Amino acid sequence: MSTHETLAARFARCVTLFREPGAREDQKAEFRALLGLLKDAAVSLRAAGGRLEINGIPCEGESLTGLVQRLDLHGIGEIALPAEPPPPQLFELFRALADQPGADDVPSRLAAAGVDRIRVTLTSPESPEPPRPVASSGDVESREAVIPRTSRPTGTDGILRGEPWRDTKSVPIDGVPLVSHDPPPPPASDALPGTARPAAPAVPAAPAAPTPPPARAEAAAQGPSAPPPALPAAPAAPFPSPARPAAAGSLPLPAGAADVVAQLTRDPTGPAVGDLLAALVHHAELALKQRRPDQLLGVITGIVRLEESVPEASGVRRQYAIALRRAYTKTALDALVRLLSEPKYRADAVVALRRGGAGGVEVLMDLLVAAPTMDERRSAFDALRHMTEGTEQLVHALEHREWFVVRNVAELLGELGIDDAVPALARRLEHEDERVRKAVALALAKIGTRAAVEPLRRALHDPSPEVRMQVALGIGGQKSAALAMPLVVAMDEEKDEAVLRELILALGRIGSPDAVQALIKCSQPAGRIFGRKAASLRLAAVEGLRLAATPAARGTLDGLADDGDKQVRAAARAAVSELGRKRRG
Repeated sequence: MSTHETLAARFARCVTLFREPGAREDQKAEFRALLGLLKDAAVSLRAAGGRLEINGIPCEGESLTGLVQRLDLHGIGEIALPAEPPPPQLFELFRALADQPGADDVPSRLAAAGVDRIRVTLTSPESPEPPRPVASSGDVESREAVIPRTSRPTGTDGILRGEPWRDTKSVPIDGVPLVSHDPPPPPASDALPGTARPAAPAVPAAPAAPTPPPARAEAAAQGPSAPPPALPAAPAAPFPSPARPAAAGSLPLPAGAADVVAQLTRDPTGPAVGDLLAALVHHAELALKQRRPDQLLGVITGIVRLEESVPEASGVRRQYAIALRRAYTKTALDALVRLLSEPKYRADAVVALRRGGAGGVEVLMDLLVAAPTMDERRSAFDALRHMTEGTEQLVHALEHREWFVVRNVAELLGELGIDDAVPALARRLEHEDERVRKAVALALAKIGTRAAVEPLRRALHDPSPEVRMQVALGIGGQKSAALAMPLVVAMDEEKDEAVLRELILALGRIGSPDAVQALIKCSQPAGRIFGRKAASLRLAAVEGLRLAATPAARGTLDGLADDGDKQVRAAARAAVSELGRKRRG
């Protein structure tokens, strides 16, 4: 085995061990071994075409398939490790890879933990992916859409669940001390200040020279079957939450608009509110004519904030709604969309587009389909996640002829949990492209209502193991209780061990009485289903019982603490210990 393949195998082994219960000693040993291999030179791991490349050299091995698909699950295209990476930072990387995708992607999570020496590059949601070989074993997983939900706990005894790694974290490893890093301070805001100048509300002073918009590359014409254009590998900046727009006064305003906003702020329900709002709409129109989308955003954001300060029952609030309808022309929405690519305006632009309702969704969908750059498409994709109205347009977009559009829309529908989309999603389970079927299966699993049970039962019989895997990865919680028995039936027929393991864990996340009874049977030493690899699948059942944490699950774990299998016994004892700590806490 070459040095590159050895390093790749060690890395894959670490990711696997960080997910397994009761593997604390093995985790530390493999972690130290990997640190030793990384002493001399920087390393780049890249997932390409269903295989792993180390510094551009393809590496082969059965264990690497699971790692490639784990990276795909998190949407990771490349990981760059420096020579002698700081152990705490490498540890944080494995924690992130071992967890299920949550509200934050891996780069954002690492940045929050102070990781500054390891670079993780995300793939684009719409970049083409070559077909992948079907794996028969390993920790097979595929990309999961970014849904804000609690990540599934990783399968380690305390190390990744808050218990200090005392014998390693406080003691140097191979001469390198393990220390914690504080996250870097947020960058100072560089938003332009508002321009206030005394003037009559409806008659602005002489405007500044207009600032031309940045040039945009024209999208190349494509035939119906042409793949989407190749996109750069660099990820877009982490998408800020629209719940925290910039402070008042940080957005630029047309000359004279600041005085109008100040008057409305002092008395948002006064007798002159109609005239003042008309003046702001006029300022918005002037900002559009002068090609100043930043000033347009300042005006609309000011009206939206003032509207929020007016009581719902007040008749004056209707005047704010009318003013916003006048301001939200198609041209204005197109101008606001252009600001999504500028970090200092992005959060406020999302808030403004969300208030634009169906019109905002329409322009974002246009951008998602036709934008010429990766950053613009990613901005549209992320902004659509925050839309609350007009989402029925997403359902119609499932009929789009481009596979990557259908995939992206399916991911959005799953994240938004739109039950009305289930029939349309079910139809796309017959799509010829496996990547689309994976996204559709995951979306249906996330929606998880009774209407989704029948389509998911069909997805569990898809010829691709990766599609079946998406069903298992997306299922969880009490809302999925109706899926427990279909999962049990699918387990009896499933031949892929990695998929079978995830189906078992899905039962643990459901935690219903039927699901727990199935897990109890799976955890026993012998059985019709698990005669092939009893130990590994019994370990998955122990993890599922820990996730379920019902009285019946706890009782079974107590009994397994004296099991004849060493690994099962250690995993059960670790699970009992953790559940005991949670009960005492």
